Amino acid sequence: MELQIYNKLLELPLFQGLSRVDMTEILARTKFGFEKIEADKEVVRAGEECHRLFFLLNGTLEIENISDDHNYRIIESTTGPEVLQPERIFGLRQRYTKTYRTKEDCNFVWLMKSEVLKLMANYEIFRLNLLNIISTFGQRSADWVWRHSPQDVKGHIIRWIAGHVSDPIGEKVVYIKMRQLAQEVNDSRLDVSKALNEMESEGLIKLLRGRFIVPEMRMLINGNQTISNKS
Repeated sequence: MELQIYNKLLELPLFQGLSRVDMTEILARTKFGFEKIEADKEVVRAGEECHRLFFLLNGTLEIENISDDHNYRIIESTTGPEVLQPERIFGLRQRYTKTYRTKEDCNFVWLMKSEVLKLMANYEIFRLNLLNIISTFGQRSADWVWRHSPQDVKGHIIRWIAGHVSDPIGEKVVYIKMRQLAQEVNDSRLDVSKALNEMESEGLIKLLRGRFIVPEMRMLINGNQTISNKS
């Protein structure tokens, strides 16, 4: 059992690079919480205080992102191993911004903030891993606003979607009204409708009432880049 936990923890980015001696010591001295959560259960709700780090060892989670005014939301998924919003355990606003639900039975390990601070103080590799994760998140967010602005409605829509998802790959379900999306990309409802229908004809999205599905975000981004390069 200990070997299984050891191997699973080593798959997580925060523990990668630690020696077997260090991991054995960490398992003996650190207060880990272990939890199995059944399918269709809420793990973390947006707005809750982030006073512990959740590690998804295996299974699939649904991630829900909701706008501040609740006018639109985006659903995506992630699979283990994964850490749930580690950038939220420190800083100005120490609250989760996403809601996580289990799509199937999932196994978790969690650490209270006090235990995270002990690991940071005692193990340089753990400290560097956490700093790298938080720094990468901050750099990506800062770099995003300086990217080249699209020249057409389709490009603006794709850029808007990409700026609102956690992961640039996988399926995304966007719940938004056409009028609201037009406001978000600063264009007319008619032009947005035409662009969405064009994207559907290219197999990049699937339009449904009140929402649209992006089967593969990477294909959506790459497809738009290919078309831009040809034009």
